[in-house]
Amino acid sequence: MKIEVACKNDESNKQKGDLLESLSKKLLEAQGYNVIQEIRIIGAELDLLCQHKVNNKIIYVECKAQKDPISAPILRQLWGTVDSEEYSEGWLISTSNFTKDAKGFVENWNSKPKDKSSKLSFYSPDLLINSLQDSSIITRPPISHAENFINGKEFLGEWILLVSQYGMYWCVYTLNGGSPYGVLVYNATNGKQIQDEATLNNLSSLETTLTDYNLRIGLKDDSAEKITIPSIFPTVVEVQTGESWNDYRPARPQDFVGRDSTQKEIFNFLESAKGNNGSRVFAITGNSGLGKSSLIAKLRDRSRNNHYKNKYFVYAVDIRGARAPFYILSSFLTCLKEAQNNGFGNRMDLNLTDPSAPLNSPNIQKYFDSLDEKRQVICLIFDQFEELYSKPELFGIFKTAKDLLLDVAGSKRNFVLGFAWKTDSTTQQDHPAYHMWHELSDHRREYRLDVFDNGEISKSITRFEKEINQKVNAGTRHQITQSSQGFPWLLKKLCINLYEGIIKGEGSKSILVDLDVGRLFESDLESLLPQELTCLRLIAQKAPADWSEIIETSGLVILNTLVHKRLVVKSGDRLNIYWDIFKDYLLIGRVPVIPFNYIPTSDPSSMLNICKRLVNNQFIDSTELAKKVSLNERTIWNIGADLVMFGLAERDGTTFKLHQSISIYTQEVILKLLRNKLDKHSLKILLYKKYAGKTIQQSQIQETLIESLPKANFDEKTWLTYSNKLTNFLTYAGFLSRAGKNVIVQDLGSPIADIEGLARRGKQRGKVFSVSVSPYAVFELIEAIKQESKKVENVSRNALSVLKRLELISVTKNIITLNSESINKYGGALEAIWSVAKNEDSLLRCIEILNQIPNISNKDLAGRISDEFQLNWSEGSKIRNGGILSQWSGWIKKGIETSRIPTPPGRPNKEDKGGRLF
Repeated sequence: MKIEVACKNDESNKQKGDLLESLSKKLLEAQGYNVIQEIRIIGAELDLLCQHKVNNKIIYVECKAQKDPISAPILRQLWGTVDSEEYSEGWLISTSNFTKDAKGFVENWNSKPKDKSSKLSFYSPDLLINSLQDSSIITRPPISHAENFINGKEFLGEWILLVSQYGMYWCVYTLNGGSPYGVLVYNATNGKQIQDEATLNNLSSLETTLTDYNLRIGLKDDSAEKITIPSIFPTVVEVQTGESWNDYRPARPQDFVGRDSTQKEIFNFLESAKGNNGSRVFAITGNSGLGKSSLIAKLRDRSRNNHYKNKYFVYAVDIRGARAPFYILSSFLTCLKEAQNNGFGNRMDLNLTDPSAPLNSPNIQKYFDSLDEKRQVICLIFDQFEELYSKPELFGIFKTAKDLLLDVAGSKRNFVLGFAWKTDSTTQQDHPAYHMWHELSDHRREYRLDVFDNGEISKSITRFEKEINQKVNAGTRHQITQSSQGFPWLLKKLCINLYEGIIKGEGSKSILVDLDVGRLFESDLESLLPQELTCLRLIAQKAPADWSEIIETSGLVILNTLVHKRLVVKSGDRLNIYWDIFKDYLLIGRVPVIPFNYIPTSDPSSMLNICKRLVNNQFIDSTELAKKVSLNERTIWNIGADLVMFGLAERDGTTFKLHQSISIYTQEVILKLLRNKLDKHSLKILLYKKYAGKTIQQSQIQETLIESLPKANFDEKTWLTYSNKLTNFLTYAGFLSRAGKNVIVQDLGSPIADIEGLARRGKQRGKVFSVSVSPYAVFELIEAIKQESKKVENVSRNALSVLKRLELISVTKNIITLNSESINKYGGALEAIWSVAKNEDSLLRCIEILNQIPNISNKDLAGRISDEFQLNWSEGSKIRNGGILSQWSGWIKKGIETSRIPTPPGRPNKEDKGGRLF
């Protein structure tokens, strides 16, 4: 028998603690004790000091109404308190059962001499109920009445003493098909059956597993829900696999590659379940599309091979088929019965008598004993587990799964529970499921999937070659490897696209690498009729959607067409989109960001030199290109491979042409495409995450590159070469700026047009923002250039040098051109000047000094900057009087403090009007 202390959903644990205190006081008073002090009250736990009414003996009592079983450390702690405080006795009153270790502690303690063993008393649920019955606080459960009402004891499950604000009640589960479906309720003080709706409605408002089942089956009214009880439990949907290698559903076991170490670790985990220690729960986690379902299907298949078929039984359930909490228990019971059919354990009837602790059902315990004798382990895995919080009405299923998890974790039997959980789901942190799942992390072992390494990618492509009975050439294999970035779903998508191209007669020598996932998904939609697309979006919106509801809305023909095209997957009577990633795209147009990890072998100048010799309408052989640029043919292959990976060219064997999206070569177009591709590079993304707006050293770029490519393994020299190469590319693209030997992480808004002058400008750029012209003069020059083109000799030289340093202009053949994209990116000329200048280290240091010494003179300010930045005489002379330096730093400082761009200082005879908001 069990005890459950239950409150309403919106009540705190304090109310549960009050109910526990009331129950404990009744027991203590019946034993002749009064509570003299409440030592500690925390949620559903309280510690009491009690004094005997006759002999004045002081005892220490710990009361616990926790869900988790009582562990041995809790009992040891109780003895430590009693011993150190020299209390006469210590009691533990618990509404939850004891773990095996705790039971062992109690058995060992009771075997000690009486003068010591009598110091501790352990009231487990059974002993507590017996004591309450002996004290006439409650009656014995009305078993005979319940058996007569339900027509047989075989239809009764576990009896539970429910303690609530509405009183104490005996509750017993009624069984149908071996599993609970309803609850009979009796008053625990007089044993009478509860048959009034008001009381049952009150009990239905409590947060307890009992209320997940029908409390109204005991009503006298013939029209009550008793007659509507289902005769069978819901059908359990197993994890499906595809029918062919190019099916978007989880991979067939024969098509599955990789995850070797994870598979080995999970089977070792199953083996460890034969002992009395260790966890019995694990989770396979990872982002969408990493192959969690495929791995589960592979584990299930391997458990049936000759080596494992008599050791482990793996049963994989698709949680998307769930409608109600019954589904979890039905999955558990079906799993055990299927295991029986496959020779696991002994043949016997299996009944669940208590849904909140299904493993404690007597027949289940006997069955697990037979598993232990045969040294066999059963594993139940719930796939797509994050679906349970997609709809509020499914949260009850989540709670039932939690109860099963805790029961499995505490039982230490030959039964393992697994979950597949998507880590990039959109669960809000205030959602109860979010906290519930993370609170359970101590009970489970986690296996986190990552992207494929190159070896796993290679095995996948080799498997693809066997399926199509055709070799993929080295160039195409390289493109697929680099383009997939190790994402199994994208790797599969690219292979399927290539296969479809082969069917159309395009051959396997050429593949158009497109990392725009939106365009890949759009191709899935192009062949759909309008009504099919409408149906598809409806399923995405309602997923998991009801089969009959979609048929009623869209029609059976339309739905079957989508299932046939494998865009929709049927799980029992529920419908889902074939990939979560595709579902997100249908709903909100969101696609996952695929980091671009490619490391080019050539440099930007060489790429542009070859690219400008390519045309759109025909392939040019590498030998011809080699002659035109005086390079060997192998070098042309490497440059051509880089152009293909950046989406600038296509290849067919050793011939190349411009990408089909480029009609004709212009440097401006090519640099913009290069910039767009590098915008998604993992190094660029991580640099901006860590160092946006800062000046860093090359060594920091190298460290960031290593961090952004965790699976790569190169020696120190190679890492240095790659970091230097990528720094050049990001500089050309306008994401980095050279500052002597250092680099500034700031976005110029557009690629660098003046490629020839790029290296020269980086070398010429000094350590310090040393100027002899005011911010207003620089702003004024930009405004003048906007009006008409200017030649270098016709403008202020000092203002021009500032704009060059800030990368807001370029100079070609003595003509000044504004970097309009960069200026527009910041919202205008004034905003661009202020925003870029704000990243100058010397100006930021000036602001720190001005904050520390508000009245510092311009000369002293210049002197401190010169000393701290170790400027030589020539560099120091440019900021000798410090007036302009102070003007710039003061302008930046005021903008930071006021959150608006101030009017730039240096404007002759004009008052500061307050500036612009930013």
